[in-house]
Amino acid sequence: MRVLIDLHCHTRPLSQCSSLTPEELVDLARGRGLDGVVLTEHDVAWDPNALADLRRRTGFLVLGGIEFTTDRGHILAFGLSGVREAVPTLAALRDVAAREDALLYLAHPARDGLLRVDHEIVTSVVSVEAVNGSDSRLQNMAAAGLAHGFSLPGIGGSDAHTADEVGRAATRFERRIEAEVDLLAALREGCYEAVRLGD
Repeated sequence: MRVLIDLHCHTRPLSQCSSLTPEELVDLARGRGLDGVVLTEHDVAWDPNALADLRRRTGFLVLGGIEFTTDRGHILAFGLSGVREAVPTLAALRDVAAREDALLYLAHPARDGLLRVDHEIVTSVVSVEAVNGSDSRLQNMAAAGLAHGFSLPGIGGSDAHTADEVGRAATRFERRIEAEVDLLAALREGCYEAVRLGD
């Protein structure tokens, strides 16, 4: 079974830069053929009970992550159950992730036109966001090339903040994902690929 999950989405009010409510995001994602979304708000995590309620109300797979703004760029984190607020440095985030066995991915690594990847980044993240729906083809080509140097494949996400951005990119998994534990297991196995959609 193949499933498409957008691993990088933003909603308001937790991400103030987004124009989408969680319900609007879910409706759009469902309509564009996605099987699930991960809410990766900026520097704040969703309450697990609120996520469970959103899943129940919408009948759609909605999971939680965080997009951290660090001193070394934006980092997508999955599996950080004990973190609810900003962690401003990559070194501190790496330590927290190690304690919680979470996974870190460098978000949109080619957005500014330069691939600033050094030893600290390589040893802190498991891979990169290889396809970002808000980046250009050339930026995504550079990011996908960069992903080959990591232990796991690159992920895909729309980085949606507005309605027209939903469903531009996702991660295709080869197994059923029904909960965060499934997502983390599939990511660790590396049985997925980043895909650009709607072209």
